[in-house]
Amino acid sequence: MSAVAHIKQYKTGAFYADEFRGDISWNGYEHNVLLRNDGRDGNGNLRFTDVGMATGADDEKDGRGMAVADFDNDGDLDIVINNNPGDSGIEQRARATLLRNNIGQRRNWLAVEVRGTKSNRDGVGAVVVIEAGGGKQMRYVTAGSGYASQMSARLYFGLDDKAQVDSMTVRWPSGLIQKFENIKAKQLVRLTEGNGIEVTALPTRRLAWKRVGEGVTRTP
Repeated sequence: MSAVAHIKQYKTGAFYADEFRGDISWNGYEHNVLLRNDGRDGNGNLRFTDVGMATGADDEKDGRGMAVADFDNDGDLDIVINNNPGDSGIEQRARATLLRNNIGQRRNWLAVEVRGTKSNRDGVGAVVVIEAGGGKQMRYVTAGSGYASQMSARLYFGLDDKAQVDSMTVRWPSGLIQKFENIKAKQLVRLTEGNGIEVTALPTRRLAWKRVGEGVTRTP
């Protein structure tokens, strides 16, 4: 027996018989969505808008995992999705999909990499907090991200139009706390536990992209 896809029918316990469904799976042809964070409304509730179709990110492949990273090293986060071909038998539907963010780098940002010494080398468990223009953000270095996926270990902070980070505090798993001040935007900061701070530009990386929609490009 196969469960139905519609949530209202699913809650009733409705099923389709396999004899009715046949040999071909009905799963794997739902369009992906890409939700834009529109901020809070007057009541303080977060609002989101699906911009998948407008940006060309509404792929109908059967996505099974997603990770974000700055694949082209331009200062914003891109998205990679791994896919399952299901019963289609089409090899192309199994290829990963890479969605490039073409607009995020227009605003300011700060990238941070950590390296533990007394703590584990990857700095897993470290907490990085920045303050900029009266706002505060926190990022947590983790070793797991999602189903069949792993995010980049490099941390990114969006700064809007702020030209610098006023202060950055790092709390290492060992218990050590380090604080740094007045860090310019649009740079890569490398932090080594117990040592100083190294500031540099992002590595140069050139990749070929196929344009699909405004704001996002996609390659199979």
